[in-house]
Amino acid sequence: MTGSGDVTLSEADYLRLIIHGTTAFELLRTAMEFDLFERLEAENGLTLEQVADAIGVAEQPARILLLGLASLSLVTREGERYVNSPVIRRKMLRDAPRFLGPLLDVQAEVINQSMGDFAESMRQGTNVGLRHIPGPGTTLYERLTAHPRLQEVFYANMGDASRKAFARILDFHDFSGVRHLVDLGGGDGTNGRELARRYPELTVTVVDQESVTRLASSRVEDPELLGRMRFHPGDLFTVDLPRDADAILFFHLFEIWSLERNTELLRRCHDALPEGGVCLVYNFVSNDEGTGSLSAGLVSPYFLTLASGEGMTYSPRDVERAVRDAGFSHVERHDDLGFSHTLVIGRK
Repeated sequence: MTGSGDVTLSEADYLRLIIHGTTAFELLRTAMEFDLFERLEAENGLTLEQVADAIGVAEQPARILLLGLASLSLVTREGERYVNSPVIRRKMLRDAPRFLGPLLDVQAEVINQSMGDFAESMRQGTNVGLRHIPGPGTTLYERLTAHPRLQEVFYANMGDASRKAFARILDFHDFSGVRHLVDLGGGDGTNGRELARRYPELTVTVVDQESVTRLASSRVEDPELLGRMRFHPGDLFTVDLPRDADAILFFHLFEIWSLERNTELLRRCHDALPEGGVCLVYNFVSNDEGTGSLSAGLVSPYFLTLASGEGMTYSPRDVERAVRDAGFSHVERHDDLGFSHTLVIGRK
């Protein structure tokens, strides 16, 4: 691993990493389960014998784990001691600002077991991988209502992703003139709480499934904030949207649905808004050419195989076209907002 943060691999090793991807993931997940990176950091490195003693296993399995982590450049060896690599310090220690632990958890507990059904999901054109999560409904979001612990893991990751990505939207849109904002599919309310904290005159309504709005409500600890937050349960495609809102936030929703269903949902937003009202579509995107990023390419199969059976990581051009097709006459687009996000603002 170089100081620039890049990892250099031969073509053969690149293919090995893909072929043995499940093993690579489990090496990282297992290290996290044993708190290995935190232990290495606290002691400024540990020997093989000390690692085995610290995590409570024999030296042979500890040696296997350390060999795998070192081969992936996740730990390095300095003399007899193993230490964390820079990328682990930046992204896998719990106090790191870019900590990816919640993403690792949702991959391990919710997503990975379903991805073996990707090919069959392509053949059938639906989310065959959902069979691994029993319960009511035809989407992952509905099925999670029957699994409170998995739902908590899922929305912990979504909330974490929202906190990291959402701050950039404030650089491109001034919410000070908004009096009532609807956070459509607002999940655990992370974005709504942040906006309500920043704008003391703002009322926020979180619209999502009933069990999710209960979760969002439970996470509001400030009584003053709770007085300005509403929780409106229902199906996004059928629930009556509030008619007194002057802004709708459409955040991390676009990738879930087909382009046709996104346009339908955006039309519902258009119909609910008054003249001059705005809909802000803020989403993780691919590039317009359909060749990347790597994150977009790796995340998209999840939407087909598990989440909804119809979505993917779309391009900024796709998002802009859907907003226009929904009836918004004044549309502006801001690309490259960090975390591979695009903001498209439609004004009625």
